Amino acid sequence: MDPLALTSEALQEPWRLWTAHLVHFGWDHALANLMALAVPALLVRRQERLRLLAAALLIAPLLSLALLPGLGGGQYRGASGLACALWAWTGQRLLQREESLSVGLLLLGGLGLKLGLEGCLGLYVLPSQAAWRPLPEAHVWGALLGLLAAAPSLLPMRRWHPRRI
Repeated sequence: MDPLALTSEALQEPWRLWTAHLVHFGWDHALANLMALAVPALLVRRQERLRLLAAALLIAPLLSLALLPGLGGGQYRGASGLACALWAWTGQRLLQREESLSVGLLLLGGLGLKLGLEGCLGLYVLPSQAAWRPLPEAHVWGALLGLLAAAPSLLPMRRWHPRRI
């Protein structure tokens, strides 16, 4: 078993909560996940890329913890759940800017379509291989965590002005 993959040992080896999103079942799997992760990175403003990275670092272990109960004796490898989280996070952020509203709607609509096809029809972007199969639960949990991580940016922010004495 891969020492970086997410397995039931993850609670005793907590680095797996992050590293499971870095290891893959093959080059085609890694390349597809890399392309999916590139979309949000290219769509956010340059000054928001650090926030996108922070969201990824926060969401990765939460996603892993959400997936652990359903793994049984299996393992999780890949960044597709994290990619769905970042698509949701980025889509929500883009919806807040008038000039990128349509891009945000397309991103969230595409994500919703993907989740719907997987959940209702069992259709996946990447077909199952002999060694692995897509895990739609990771995609749903990722999308929910991405939306939750972006939710605070929806709240109106009051600027704090110190009083002069």
